[in-house]
Amino acid sequence: MDKIWDGRIKSSTNKLADNFTFSLDVDIKLYKYDIIGNVAYAAGLKKIGIISNQELLKIINGLIKIKDYIENNKFSSSEYEDIHSLIEYELKNEIGEAAGKIHTGRSRNDQIVLDEKLYLKNAIIEILESLTNLELTIIKLAKKNVNIIFPAYTHLQKAQPVLFSHYLLSFFEKFYRDINKLLTNFEECDYLPLGCGACTGSGYEIDRNYLSKLLKFKYKAVNSMDEVSGRDYFQDFVYNLSCIMIHLSRFCEDLIIYNTNEFSFIEIADEFCTGSSIMPQKKNPDILELIRGKSSLVAGNLLQFILLQKSLPSTYNRDLQEDKVIVFNAFNQTLSSVKIFKELIDNIKINTENINKSMKNQFLEATDIADYLVKKGETFRNAHNITGKIIRYCIENKINLNDLSINKLKDYSKFFDVDFFKKIALIECINSKVTDCGTNSSNVKNNLKFATERINKIKFKIEKLKLRIPDFNNLMKEIQNEMD
Repeated sequence: MDKIWDGRIKSSTNKLADNFTFSLDVDIKLYKYDIIGNVAYAAGLKKIGIISNQELLKIINGLIKIKDYIENNKFSSSEYEDIHSLIEYELKNEIGEAAGKIHTGRSRNDQIVLDEKLYLKNAIIEILESLTNLELTIIKLAKKNVNIIFPAYTHLQKAQPVLFSHYLLSFFEKFYRDINKLLTNFEECDYLPLGCGACTGSGYEIDRNYLSKLLKFKYKAVNSMDEVSGRDYFQDFVYNLSCIMIHLSRFCEDLIIYNTNEFSFIEIADEFCTGSSIMPQKKNPDILELIRGKSSLVAGNLLQFILLQKSLPSTYNRDLQEDKVIVFNAFNQTLSSVKIFKELIDNIKINTENINKSMKNQFLEATDIADYLVKKGETFRNAHNITGKIIRYCIENKINLNDLSINKLKDYSKFFDVDFFKKIALIECINSKVTDCGTNSSNVKNNLKFATERINKIKFKIEKLKLRIPDFNNLMKEIQNEMD
């Protein structure tokens, strides 16, 4: 097959070079966006007199056929270098010389940026919807277990009592930040690249406002050199995906630990576990482990993307062909992980009895003992020291705090009184945390309500974003209506 640059390059491309530059196996994912971009750009060329009404109609009908060919695998992928050449040459086969006009004033440089941005806007919405479903599942699980008291850990050591619902909402907040980063990502990629050409702009008076309207871009790129070379929007996307995966990985790590026989705080449903090939008794949390493993792949994708751009000179360089395989992998790994994790936690069992047993005689009330003394008049540093001595005495004598008499406690501090044991009951420890970010019951219930309100607002925003995505069929109707 002739190359689009045959006028300048005399000899045929070396077969190894053909294979080395081949990218259709990756960028075939962009076919729908490339076709949408071609339709809109052809309409833009018609608007300035480059293409006639009749030619535009032939181009549109030809592109509709090519879309069908691609979706039904009716072409030989080995014949084409990339998705752009496939569509352009197949269009020529369908409609003849009129196909040669659709690249007027356009470069593959601004063409690929358009395809990537249309892909990205759709991908962001898909991830946003999956994260929103996960957030709703977290809220549901927290509401269902709102009053369960749970040991909070620092350094993987039992630290203080906390409501299990408060623990779950800590991950709600992490994913909520991820959602907001994605919303920003959408805005920052919503700049029309058409008209930028190879790097200096187009020599044709393309109506960029018209193209923005057809392709539903909110803004227009300002600098042609920046637009054809910049991949910030992709890099930000991979960064956002890596944040999501790190948050998932940390959640998975907790659940893997809590699922062990040593903890037995939770039980993962059989449908999300596997067995051992040799040990019949095993029930392994493989899904959680795989998500944890995949998080390293997505984090690696981020580093790949940064290094890909690190030493590039200005404007477009062929290195950027490799950006798509990185982004597609990060997206697929993240989307599948979010979806299956949502299903897994939706079917998780909380073992309240084992959680309660784990908190007995663990001195989780220690901080509240110190706080009790401070509120009675002791300095905190003295209160901390006194509490430490009491805990050590209990451990050495193998007794519990409740085994101590008030008289014995007064040996350590005159501030101990008959209200002490009531004040260090676990529910009292929970409700003593009065700051509005803390774990007290009233605050958690308010935060659950607030979380629901925030997610409902996010759902509304996502629906609004969908209106900023061009739909193939609607685009065809809009252009054909203009032609009538």
